[in-house]
Amino acid sequence: MHHASTLVLPAGAPRPHRPLRERRGTRRLGAEDLGLGSRAQLLQLGLTDARLRRHAREGTLQRIAPGWYARPDAAAPAVRALAAGFRLTCLDAAEMHGLWVPHRPAHEEGDLHVYRFNAVADAPPGMRLHASRSRSWTEPDAVASLPLALEHAMQCLDGESAAVLLESALERRLLTVPEVEALLARAPIATRSRIGALSTASDSGSETRVVRWLRRRGFHVEQQVHLAGVGFLDVYVGGLFLEIDGRAHHEQEDAFLRDRRRDLRTVRYGLQILRLSDEQVWTRWEDTRRAILDALDEVGAFGRRKVDRLLDRPVPAPPRPTR
Repeated sequence: MHHASTLVLPAGAPRPHRPLRERRGTRRLGAEDLGLGSRAQLLQLGLTDARLRRHAREGTLQRIAPGWYARPDAAAPAVRALAAGFRLTCLDAAEMHGLWVPHRPAHEEGDLHVYRFNAVADAPPGMRLHASRSRSWTEPDAVASLPLALEHAMQCLDGESAAVLLESALERRLLTVPEVEALLARAPIATRSRIGALSTASDSGSETRVVRWLRRRGFHVEQQVHLAGVGFLDVYVGGLFLEIDGRAHHEQEDAFLRDRRRDLRTVRYGLQILRLSDEQVWTRWEDTRRAILDALDEVGAFGRRKVDRLLDRPVPAPPRPTR
């Protein structure tokens, strides 16, 4: 696991405690969360068979599959999966649990990731079936629990997408580091190798993507570097700081102005900062990678000298030209 950096600028500046974020999301989605449930679940909530029949007649509950009932406002993906005899998992379950979910390829938009016990046949069109050798449902809910959804995701998705989900579960405090390590330990070696090292410091899936790419290219990456008077900066690599906006970064009205104030404060230190948007990381990724490498080539040496001075480290002498 990679963790947040201990780097503080300038040297000797106090590093404030980086508070844990509030838990965001769920580990399990029951009948009350989804607006639907099995007969057994609804009886546990205090309904009776007579009341179930009355609700069905009145239209306040709809029978969507044998033994399953849903309100009109029930979670549509879960209803669709249940009506076809499946239950939701992988990306779709992870999204419902509140994780940061990577962008899907255009040809997969609208598809549902589903599972069923003794699943041997192909899923109907629009559904991606996760095989299961179990002879019965291992969970009672219409949507896989977060650990089960992540187990399926690690088998189904590419390494980067699986890492985005796992790091999001850590960032949103839905799983602990030991729980994620246990999930990885149960996975096949090939799956663990495909996913590789994870980080506990990524604030979004966009940051996960950028950091993993940089580390695969051999760069030493520091995440969550603290700059006095500014706060924590997402990434430091090779003399360049990166600020990576998550998908919902600018939903708050003052987010843009707050970022501009932070940028102005960094100017006094002479630091080189490149700000990346969600669109640049996911829709224009090839162009963005080239832009990052160009920036490292063009300003990296200058940026490293600035950082070395802020850290009160000797600035290396330029190499002598070879003859």
